[in-house]
Amino acid sequence: MCIKKLIKYCSIFHKLRRILPLKVLKQVYFAFVHSHILYAVEIYANTQKSYLGKLIKLNNKLLRIIQDKPRRTHIGLIELYENYSTLPVILLHQQNLILFAHNIRVLHCHINFRTGLDIIR
Repeated sequence: MCIKKLIKYCSIFHKLRRILPLKVLKQVYFAFVHSHILYAVEIYANTQKSYLGKLIKLNNKLLRIIQDKPRRTHIGLIELYENYSTLPVILLHQQNLILFAHNIRVLHCHINFRTGLDIIR
């Protein structure tokens, strides 16, 4: 999984949150963290929630660090995601599956597993 790639951003974000404005921190999060989480989420998140626990906790931790929230924040967990207009890993998985089904059904896509989706009109 991408946990090994993302763990290094904890210390980086600790340093950057004091230097960079919030807008730039948000861009850094989406460029380096969110993109890794989103990549192939349809496949790796199709498992029990307990297997995704480390990734979910790490993502929550990174969002807390960037937004300078207390470590033990449980009440504001939804707020962490709302501030960055994103979703937790489980909901990202569901959203991407729905978008995939939508593309097949509405856009009449043909699935070519070698090259990806081909739109047939």
